[in-house]
Amino acid sequence: MVRGKTQMKRIENATSRQVTLSKRRNGLLKKAYELSVLCDAEVGLIVFSPSGKLYEFASSSMQKLLERYETCSKECGRSETNKKQDTQVFSLFYICKIFHE
Repeated sequence: MVRGKTQMKRIENATSRQVTLSKRRNGLLKKAYELSVLCDAEVGLIVFSPSGKLYEFASSSMQKLLERYETCSKECGRSETNKKQDTQVFSLFYICKIFHE
């Protein structure tokens, strides 16, 4: 049995939307964990539900990941040496914010 392609639009039915959020959120958290274990990557994931509830995963300290993200995002004009060092470090930071429109 083959699933049809899911349309990327807001789910109108509140119950279906909540079920989908729960399933996809759990799947995303599982993938973040797997990525951190399999690839030895530093992973941070933040999800806010429409009601404002926080769900998060961090392979190490979330605070340290956020500080590292801020530092890296400010260094847009990095030197070639820093760029080479960056390719040797497996780091990944996801920020997902799911909000109600």
